[in-house]
Amino acid sequence: MPSTLIQIRGVDSRTRDELASRAARRGLSLTAYLRELLTREAAIPDIADVFARVEARSESSAVSSADLIRGDREGR
Repeated sequence: MPSTLIQIRGVDSRTRDELASRAARRGLSLTAYLRELLTREAAIPDIADVFARVEARSESSAVSSADLIRGDREGR
């Protein structure tokens, strides 16, 4: 997989040192730690995407949530 350089400027030294400490505690280089952090963050869906998927599901369902709950309560 090709690698892309990302550069972040203006990070204060306390933030950099804390991130380096966290990386070291996990046995990682700062670069590896930040790569892992960014990969995890990118895997989390954007809230707008989540709402769009919920909306799409609710539009495709012929039965409302309330009806499903009522049916479950009534043993249907």
